[in-house]
Amino acid sequence: MLGCCLINKVFILIFIIVSLFLGGLAFAENIEVEHANKIAIFYPEAKEPYQSIYQEIIAGSTKAANDFDPKIQYVEYILTKEFNSKQIVQTLTKKKINKVIVLGRLGWKLAKELSKFKNKSATNVFQVVSGALPLSPNDISGVSLVTDPAFLFGYLKQVASNVKKIHVVYSDKSAWLIKLAKNAALKKGLTLYSHYVSSTAEAIKFYQNLFDSDVSNEDAIWLPLDKISSHDKITLPLILEEAWAKEVVVFSSKPSHAKRGVLFSTYPNNFDLGKQLFAMVQKLENKPDQKDFAALKSTRLAVNLRTAAHLGLKYSSEQQQQFQLTFPL
Repeated sequence: MLGCCLINKVFILIFIIVSLFLGGLAFAENIEVEHANKIAIFYPEAKEPYQSIYQEIIAGSTKAANDFDPKIQYVEYILTKEFNSKQIVQTLTKKKINKVIVLGRLGWKLAKELSKFKNKSATNVFQVVSGALPLSPNDISGVSLVTDPAFLFGYLKQVASNVKKIHVVYSDKSAWLIKLAKNAALKKGLTLYSHYVSSTAEAIKFYQNLFDSDVSNEDAIWLPLDKISSHDKITLPLILEEAWAKEVVVFSSKPSHAKRGVLFSTYPNNFDLGKQLFAMVQKLENKPDQKDFAALKSTRLAVNLRTAAHLGLKYSSEQQQQFQLTFPL
């Protein structure tokens, strides 16, 4: 009888120890899950309208995260010009955060610093994506503010369906877009004529020769975000004047150009850009050393109705409802 009691007590004791052990494992697992569900987002200390832009991006990213997993938490940090990357790394390490979204030029500089940190297997400690900057492909994953040509050409078909040929002048700055543009043009049934220049003088000469040729309303000129080929103070006035005289469609990747007189331009949908950044940082979780880069797919359309009328283009009220911004205001 005494032996049975002793055996029962030993059994109960073993049961308690095992339960505590398993409970401890579950608790540790919950901690790891909690840390894995945190994303740090860094953005510069800025005045309006940039402050509101950053908040819209964060709101979009947060919404995408909540839709994906309500347990995901965002931790926001404001960057100053004197930021200390080592202190930031210590903070992220202490909080066990390895997913990071950075915004603006300061954010991009931080991303460069964070990319230097490797773990014992020589893989990246932090999965970092950069946004809110007109990036070109580099060693940092990110979403550029430069609109994907596929979206630009889609808008072109929407507002000037008569166009069949697109002419674009580019330099090294925008060369990465041309491959994307060729594929996009092919899919849209458009012909793309691209011309490389190394100086603004070469760009001007090309445009002058183009306007002296037999361009028609089936031709369009695309102005990429390129200070050499699409200089605001040098080439843009020439292009607008000649295009107006010859009734040639001009569209641009720069938001302010629609106001200046091109038929249409695009500008970012900041909320959706936040969603795009979240999707990218999640994608990098399983491939920490992968470099993921994308042109902007989260865009809005701005149309100059005065230019459209001059070109003989008419839009129904239903069509105009699809324009997020129109000029003149």
